[in-house]
Amino acid sequence: MKPYSTEKNILVTEQTLTAYKRMIFSIPVANRRKTCDKRKYYSSIAYFLQHLICSSTVSRNTKKRSRFKGDKEWTYSVPFPHELGIDVAPEVFKQSRDLPFDRALEELEKAGVIKIIEKDYSARKCREFSLSKIFLTQLFPEERGEYLSRDDRYTYLTDIYNRRRCVKKLNDILKDNGCNKKVKNRTSGRDVKESSFRDILKEVYSSLDYISINIDALMSYCNQSPTPINMGYYYNFISHLSSVGTQIISLNPLIVRYKQAYKSAKLGGRSFEVGTGYQYLPSNMKKACLASSYNYDIKSCQLEILRHEFNKIGISDKYLKRLDTSYIIKKLKVEEKYAKEIRFATIFNGGDVSLSIKASMFKRLNNILGEENSRTVLERWRVLMKPLRKDLIKLINYYRSTGKINRYGLCVRNAVGQNFNCTYKSSGVKRQPQQMRRKLLAHMIQGLESRAVYDYVRTHSGVCALEHDGFVSNRKLDIKSEWQHPYLKLVQKY
Repeated sequence: MKPYSTEKNILVTEQTLTAYKRMIFSIPVANRRKTCDKRKYYSSIAYFLQHLICSSTVSRNTKKRSRFKGDKEWTYSVPFPHELGIDVAPEVFKQSRDLPFDRALEELEKAGVIKIIEKDYSARKCREFSLSKIFLTQLFPEERGEYLSRDDRYTYLTDIYNRRRCVKKLNDILKDNGCNKKVKNRTSGRDVKESSFRDILKEVYSSLDYISINIDALMSYCNQSPTPINMGYYYNFISHLSSVGTQIISLNPLIVRYKQAYKSAKLGGRSFEVGTGYQYLPSNMKKACLASSYNYDIKSCQLEILRHEFNKIGISDKYLKRLDTSYIIKKLKVEEKYAKEIRFATIFNGGDVSLSIKASMFKRLNNILGEENSRTVLERWRVLMKPLRKDLIKLINYYRSTGKINRYGLCVRNAVGQNFNCTYKSSGVKRQPQQMRRKLLAHMIQGLESRAVYDYVRTHSGVCALEHDGFVSNRKLDIKSEWQHPYLKLVQKY
């Protein structure tokens, strides 16, 4: 895993920030050789200590791996690679000869704020750092649980120069950013190699309209369900709107509109919005914030595609009924939302059901039913899926037979014109044949799904956002007359 440092992770009270600033500014700028800006020096210290505070107080797994387990005076140690330190806190980690003053690392150790656990060259481990528990007590004088339950948070821990004290209303922030920024869809030859697929995407993206978002309605939903997950989605979405630029339609309620930028998946041809925009939101939040548009979905998309593909090559579709939501609920005794997850996982695993505790389906069921019951359910499901698995293998073999061999290997093209290399192996990565076959199945199913959506968007106006198996339209559709797909049915979700 690539090393990283925490950023904007700790939101604190005024009291904590005052104590933090007092300690940081008490560190002297030693051997100052010329006039220089001390802001960088203290900002690097603040950034470095924030990472240590966050890492050395919240992770049990980190404690297990630490070389120093902690004592009455010091916390357990956490690693901080020198190369990462040069990038994010150079005034702490660079050699003093490269700075206009002595670096801050040794000064922090002299002040008794940190303890340095030196490098272990034999084990190829970098330096680790412990924090003074006296220092932590000064910052957070209460019990950890009591402190975290307080709601009087003001600013980030690294805001030692009060840069975030300028308070603006949300509508002013969105208005200041404006909507003058050009939408940059990723449709270059480097992003999309196949010219035919690239032409389809350019035509689809250029025909999309602005999507309207009701910020007040979204805020009301988050206030009614103020879970940390919902609030995280909300703040990321608002940050995205601020960065891409919006047009304000109404102030009361606050409604804005913006154009989405998209990129295509390397497998299957689906389109994903760039950044944490509307497509990124959970379903309930999408429904809450959609101002005056309509969300349409293809009914039982993957099942209908499989049924059509089976019939096309002469395979009976009788075992597909076992993937119906009602059948899964009846046989496995799970809720509807979990039944849908089980269906999708089964399809895109090629009908195979893994009993490994590392499998995503096992992990999901384990949270609901427990390990023993999850294993029993999956064993039962595995037996029920054996006939369907054989049918899916026949379908995959048919797809492989339609491929063409070129200098890169066996390539199979899906409905949107995107190729999938069935024999590609990157250096150092050993792919199992079964894994490639599953990817091929997903590539073909998602290609047919995407083609149905793209064909409609290219020939009709009013579509403002793409979903994986549907879209959002600014006008209400007459589905019977406008949706002309031979076997997929369109329904209005909300």
